[in-house]
Amino acid sequence: MKLQNSLILREYLRPQVLPTTWCPGCGLGIIMSAIAQAVHFRGLDKDKVAMVSGIGCTGRMSGYVDFNTLHTTHGRAPAFATGLKLARPEMTVIVVMGDGDSMSIGGNHLVHAMRRNLGLTAIVVNNSVYGLTGGQSSPTTPVGGRTTTARSGSFERPMNLEVLARAAGAAFFARATVNHTAGLTKMIERALGVSGFAMVEVISNCHVLYGKMNELGDAAEMMQSMDRTTRRINPVLLRRAERPLRLTWPGAPSWSVDAPPLEGIAEDDRTPRGVIFERKGSVDFGQRYYAMLEEIKARREK
Repeated sequence: MKLQNSLILREYLRPQVLPTTWCPGCGLGIIMSAIAQAVHFRGLDKDKVAMVSGIGCTGRMSGYVDFNTLHTTHGRAPAFATGLKLARPEMTVIVVMGDGDSMSIGGNHLVHAMRRNLGLTAIVVNNSVYGLTGGQSSPTTPVGGRTTTARSGSFERPMNLEVLARAAGAAFFARATVNHTAGLTKMIERALGVSGFAMVEVISNCHVLYGKMNELGDAAEMMQSMDRTTRRINPVLLRRAERPLRLTWPGAPSWSVDAPPLEGIAEDDRTPRGVIFERKGSVDFGQRYYAMLEEIKARREK
């Protein structure tokens, strides 16, 4: 298996720009490997795959993968990816973003990409902090989490990406962690086959900044904590619940969506991972867009 993974990485990465500039122990290398494997297992032609990234630690990934790549400005990756997908609908377009890149400066672009339900695969790496710029609070910093801009701990409630994706109209949402690599690869592989907007939120570690400021240990300790703070969910029960279950982030105080307890389902403070929701029969916006253009063209020719 290790040999197979090594051969896959050799096929889908650019060796001339390696090693990466990421901190030793960063989960981004694991995520990049999972994306490469998912593309391989999906049987996609890498020349027909595009990766679009923004700014931040995650943004550097587009320089390492041997796809068609576009490294864009801060928060604008979904907008660039939208233009690419509409211009080249036959391409598989993967958008990689961090929690800050996607939900703060890029929040407007992300929401409208989900609202349109365009056929993009978004990988959002959630490490609860701005890593590249020095450890500032991000939209997903947990209540009580210490950062360089919240020395005594954040008192703002973090954004819930699952709820946002559901409300905005995304076709698919899954959550994985960098400590559960097989599940991570499977979630990305499944997302790549969705018609419409598919998102995989990946809980990752920033041990150099967030971990150090919150005394969460080194990279290995932060990853191991994901076993204790996450749980694999039963998608059938989750669908019956009709609301997100209680969430918590690794090493942080728990917080919950305001809702009454679910009958027959025990409350659990661990973050659910797996496929959270999928809208079957979802129609890609691109299909509707080109159908509309053909209809307009036909009218004009009459």
